[in-house]
Amino acid sequence: MRAKYPDMVLLHGKSPRGAEFIASRWADHRKVPQVGFAPDWTKHAKAAPFKRNDAILDTMPLGVIVFPGTGIQDNLADKARKLGLRVFDRRGRGGA
Repeated sequence: MRAKYPDMVLLHGKSPRGAEFIASRWADHRKVPQVGFAPDWTKHAKAAPFKRNDAILDTMPLGVIVFPGTGIQDNLADKARKLGLRVFDRRGRGGA
């Protein structure tokens, strides 16, 4: 991605493990700017990760990369597609 988008900014959900954590570390080591969107559990309770997805998509990124996980990733991919964003689907079920 970085070769194609040298001025990229990594947006992620601030997860302390998994693909988001790995992506954050990748960005740190390559001096890629990043913005983390932590779920606000106090304000949104169980809806927090879905509200976080909305906040990320409100920035209108050029695309999203979705890795295996839970329905939270499915939600992000579905909403991104509805917005006409390119979805790089790495969940093993096909995709762009």
